[in-house]
Amino acid sequence: MAQNELESANQMNLAGRECLEKGDFEGALVNFSKALELLPDNQVDAKARLYNNKGRILVRLKRYDDALACFRNGVEIYDKVGNQIALAWQLENIGSVYRELEEWNTALEYYSKSLAIFEAGNDKLGIADQYSNIGYAHFRQGGLGSALQFFEKAKALYDELGEEKKSQFSEQNVQILKREISKLILKKGSL
Repeated sequence: MAQNELESANQMNLAGRECLEKGDFEGALVNFSKALELLPDNQVDAKARLYNNKGRILVRLKRYDDALACFRNGVEIYDKVGNQIALAWQLENIGSVYRELEEWNTALEYYSKSLAIFEAGNDKLGIADQYSNIGYAHFRQGGLGSALQFFEKAKALYDELGEEKKSQFSEQNVQILKREISKLILKKGSL
């Protein structure tokens, strides 16, 4: 029986992915939800991935409370099985929901938790992404100097990792922040 449920869950997951590729977010949600119901309890990694998939779709649909619930389910599973890196990515996802809600302090809390885990696991891409996320949150809160520092640290890691697009994005943010800081210094000097 469990094998049939697993096969059905895999079929629902594939159907969800097909819907997602076509831009049918509601159809993808329905199929991912059915897959979650059908998955045997011992398929914890698959369940966590499905919660992640659902959460990402719900963010795109601006159903933030539901997205948070999905990501928190993923956090619970990854914490229970001890998959720290996957746990850190889920914490980042939660932070990003709060970023969408412009709840900057809460976003920073989750990005910082994620960063600590990535640092402990020496996951340089995760570290760089969190530096970038934290930099953006500081920028939105008006902390230009700290935002600049985080974007510079992100850029250095992206360069080291060969992540050209992310490095270019960080460099753009660094240049914008330097211009804004210069404007503030000039403005204060003219007062």
